Amino acid sequence: MDYKKLSKAILDNVGGENNIESATHCVTRLRLKLKDESKVDTVAIEGLDGVIGVAKASGQYQIIIGQEIEGVYKAFSDLFAHSKLQGQEVASENYIPDKSKGLKGYLGNALDIFISCFTPLVPIIAGSGMIKVLCTLLVTFNLLNRDSSTYQLLNMIGDGVYYFLPVMVGYTAAKRLNVDIFLSMVLGAIMIHPTLMNLAGENHAAFTSLAGIPVKIVDYSAQALPVILTVWLAKYVDMFSEKISPKLVKVFLRPMLTLLIVAPIMLAVIAPLGSILGDYFQAFANLMNQWGWIAVGLNAAFFPLLVLTGMHNALIPLIITMFASQGFDAVLIPSGLIANIAEGGAAAAVALRAKNKATKSVAASAAVSAVLGITEPALYGVNLRFKKPFYAVLFGSLISGSIAGIMGLTAYTFVSPSLISLPIFTGENSNIMTAILCAALAFFITFGLAFVFGINEEQDT
Repeated sequence: MDYKKLSKAILDNVGGENNIESATHCVTRLRLKLKDESKVDTVAIEGLDGVIGVAKASGQYQIIIGQEIEGVYKAFSDLFAHSKLQGQEVASENYIPDKSKGLKGYLGNALDIFISCFTPLVPIIAGSGMIKVLCTLLVTFNLLNRDSSTYQLLNMIGDGVYYFLPVMVGYTAAKRLNVDIFLSMVLGAIMIHPTLMNLAGENHAAFTSLAGIPVKIVDYSAQALPVILTVWLAKYVDMFSEKISPKLVKVFLRPMLTLLIVAPIMLAVIAPLGSILGDYFQAFANLMNQWGWIAVGLNAAFFPLLVLTGMHNALIPLIITMFASQGFDAVLIPSGLIANIAEGGAAAAVALRAKNKATKSVAASAAVSAVLGITEPALYGVNLRFKKPFYAVLFGSLISGSIAGIMGLTAYTFVSPSLISLPIFTGENSNIMTAILCAALAFFITFGLAFVFGINEEQDT
């Protein structure tokens, strides 16, 4: 694939550099925030070699690339002579809600900000999670003792990302909201400073005080929402501090004033409020756990629809909250595994039934990609294209997800679910054999349904 050529074509067809407010990417998609979508030639973009499809969600124009996204994003970024598109994400001062859309515009923008603060952290969370999986496997095969210093240190390495999550979210929120990065990271660090918990004392007091203002004592490690809200406040307070600070002493007075204003508000108001909202997240997670196999089946059936609309990333904050608070996920990641494997099963059925050699080749390749965790080629290029296989995916995911829930399939770390990440399901309630069996059921049940439903190549659209 010629990344530069494809990127140039995409840029031309989205209205040029001046029509782009921000750009980022996930595992398979180039995600653009555009000023005017009427300038976009969607038909031309969908016809480009290397583009799987286009989706619009959360105020983003999403161009689905697939496994080549890293190369395309880099080439796309390099097209700008003075680009701000560096790294995983680019923020823009103009990235504000569309007032013409009223409450919907504000809520959509808030959700987009919330999600984008987590998305860049997913790779390091996944990598750290696999270290915890390694620890579990070493203990399972009696190669390591849980009481050994080696196990405890390795486990600490895997847990570090969760403990210091407020600091890292402080960084991503600063990038997203265009706030001083180090100021935001310091605010995150304040939330996990040991002094806060030490003030609880032996009596485990629920409150302490700051200049007479009550401060609730909460363990904010692994908390993210309070930091995002605090960084949002810091953006405006820092503007005020910048404005009133004399140039002679601005270098220290500006951050000093910002911290003295924002940190107490964070500790007394925002952080406890964010913690309460986090408790609601956890209550929702507990409710899904109580629903058991019903929740897994329903989530598995809806997951392809979320991917179709590009809204699957909205689950990331909830998944991270689950792992940070309870250490496992018995609903969302198991549902994702079932749905991903089901996409592969349906595509494999198309490959077997199709008469056109090109269709067979595309479907076979998409099936392999789907079971390895990249489902867009199967979803857009095969199953949705022939419609009936997509219906098979929905029914197959519902049936297989329900069975997986009954079998107690549980993920113990946050990694994109696929055949190569099945060890993440090894723990107290399930093991790799459970995961293999559930994956096999998802594949063959959906394969059978798609094969029976059939395809009509003459109505290929």
